[in-house]
Amino acid sequence: MTLRQTTPNPVVRAGLKTLAFGVAASFVLLFAVNAHSAEAQPTGTFGPEVSTASVAGQSLTASGEASAIARDGYTITDPPAPEPVPVPAVVAAPAPKDDDDAEAPAGAAPAASAGCEANVVPTPGPPAPGSLQDIAYQAVIGYGWGEQNYYYLLALWNRESGWNPAAHNASSGAHGIPQALPGSKMGPGWESDPNVQIDWGLRYIAGTYGTPCEAWASSEDRGWY
Repeated sequence: MTLRQTTPNPVVRAGLKTLAFGVAASFVLLFAVNAHSAEAQPTGTFGPEVSTASVAGQSLTASGEASAIARDGYTITDPPAPEPVPVPAVVAAPAPKDDDDAEAPAGAAPAASAGCEANVVPTPGPPAPGSLQDIAYQAVIGYGWGEQNYYYLLALWNRESGWNPAAHNASSGAHGIPQALPGSKMGPGWESDPNVQIDWGLRYIAGTYGTPCEAWASSEDRGWY
């Protein structure tokens, strides 16, 4: 068997060379692009865009790699101090007087701090036994009013009638020791019996004023009781 070498066509040979060159060039270009891509990997740093924020008259600016932040100046104004509250002046109360400083009439009962007992009346002591004043004194003690109320009663009926069972006021019709008006309301014996008059007078005071002290206060304020 005889082998014979065949010479390729010149046109075909030129085409094969061109194809081979193109393939080689493609490989070279591919490797060059891959190498550039590897070098272009990110390094972990970036530059943010410049931005400006403005709120209520202030601005905030970031630049570069956000390593520094700058903003415009501002002023803090303290609120005005409140008006001082006026404090009323403290007025010292006058010092109370000692009991020794008070001057009372000789033989007068000491005045109480308030109420009817603030009125001062003479205190001559217990009356003579068996007298009209003694009858009234015993009755006052029986009411539980105490001796001081007897002195108020004594002053009251001294003013009204002088302790005279026959005392009569012609203009008003009041009669007797307590000057009852009209006198007949005192009951039987009203004209001259001091026991009837004293008994009625004390019952009237107890029912109307409560005590001779209050009856005397009414007489002091109004001139009658």
